[in-house]
This record gives sequence, C-alpha cells and structure tokens, in this order.
Amino acid sequence: MDRSPANDLPDLDFSSPGNTNKHVVVVMDGMTEFTTDTLQWALDNVVTAGCILTLLGVMPWLNIPLFLKTRNDFWTEELEDAPPVKEKNGCGNDAKYLKRQAVIDLCRKYGVVPQKKIVMGYPQRLLVVEQVATLCPTWVVFDGSHKRNKDFYAKKIPCNIFMVNDDGRVDMIKSRQMSHNGESISTELALSTPQMTVSEESKDTNK
Repeated sequence: MDRSPANDLPDLDFSSPGNTNKHVVVVMDGMTEFTTDTLQWALDNVVTAGCILTLLGVMPWLNIPLFLKTRNDFWTEELEDAPPVKEKNGCGNDAKYLKRQAVIDLCRKYGVVPQKKIVMGYPQRLLVVEQVATLCPTWVVFDGSHKRNKDFYAKKIPCNIFMVNDDGRVDMIKSRQMSHNGESISTELALSTPQMTVSEESKDTNK
C-alpha cells in the first residue's frame, strides 16, 4: 500500500542562487544489476562537457545479511579509477573494478567525471525528491523502475525530467525552459529523438 500521498512532502526549494552550472542527475534502481543504458542516453542527449553528473541509486533499507551480500555491488563501492588488474589473482574482484572503470571511462569520453550517491529508506519516492532538492539539478533522468511514480515526480520536481523505459523508449515527463547560457534542448530533443514520447504533464506545462 502506498503510504506517501503527494501532500506528505512539503514544497521544497530547488533554487540554487548563483549556481549556473548544468547538473544532470540520473536516478536508478540500486537493487538491480547496474547497466549503462540510462546513463548512455543521458550522455548522448542531455550531458554537456564539464557539467556535473550525479548517479543516484535508490534502494530500501537492507538487513545486515542482505547488505553483506550486496556490499560489493556497483552502488556500494566508491567511483574511482580501478587499480591495475593483476593476473589471475582468483579474488573475484576484477569484474567489479572493471565495471566501475567502464563507467568512468564512458563518462570521460563526454568530458564529465561522474559522482555517485545512494539513498536508502522508505517511502523511496519521497527520498528521491529530497535528494533531488539537495542536489539542485537542471535535468533529472529516471530509469524505467520509477515509472509508477512519474506523476508524483512531475508535480514535485520543477526541472526537466525524462524517463528511459525498459524497452528503450523515452518519455519527456516535464520540460522547463532553461536560460543558463542559452542552453535549452527540451523542444528540439522532443522533435529529434525518434523513440521519445511526451507526457500529458509536459504538454500542459508547455501550453
């Protein structure tokens, strides 16, 4: 049962006086196997060289046995360059290092250095909005696991919102005109991305 109606969360201040840097937050399910699909879409369509990029993993509270089981997952390790891979060390750590290194290298190709945060608790959608308010992004890109809360996010998060669905289609949940250095791709992106659909919320916003 959903115990977190929209009015449970007070209106939060997303303004960031004096901050003209573009900040993209990619929100993902922290309990599933990490893939670069949502990140890749953000890099191709939203991220610009030199902007701030935050990967936000969301998961429920974990009991100790489950935490110990998942602590070496992508989300529970620091995002830093992997140490040199040793030959056949048998420790089973190479795969996790290489996965993180692949993400770092991918982001570097686009001129950004990713940072990573994880949020745990319930209700998760309230925690997501609180974290987004703290980060003050200009763009938020969700993976498909957050689809059931897209109307809630559209109401509570005032910046540009996109959702990359599991089938690869992208929904523009909210489009907000940007004024920083004239950067605004909301309208053009909706026209030029073949697999993009525009939500009713976004249509109403742009009228």
